[in-house]
Amino acid sequence: MPRGRNLISGTIFEHANEPAYVMDPQHDRILAANDAGCAMLGYTREELLETPISRIHPAELAELQELLERVLREGRASTIKLTCRTKRGTFLPTEISLHGFEAGGRIQILGLVQDRSEHRQPAPDWAFG
Repeated sequence: MPRGRNLISGTIFEHANEPAYVMDPQHDRILAANDAGCAMLGYTREELLETPISRIHPAELAELQELLERVLREGRASTIKLTCRTKRGTFLPTEISLHGFEAGGRIQILGLVQDRSEHRQPAPDWAFG
């Protein structure tokens, strides 16, 4: 890939408003996270890159691993609703789009995450009035 394209891709990834992560599912690692991704989970970038994927998604790990394998096998994107554990230990409901790609001879996953906690809040009392 030309250097200019890498620079543009990196800039878009870093400055996107949507939390984004590059993961190595075979080694249970997060390889990169943008600012929005770090802020959503409450980690510094350095802390997040040292945190295994399995610590962020302990409740649905089997479901996530099955989807990651399917993305790698079929080479196309998939979306899943999962909870993400923050650094403080709270769980956020999210919807994650996963995209498989190859970089440096290794298969990696790009995860684009939407915080769905607003969508799962109970309706206010006045809504039923």
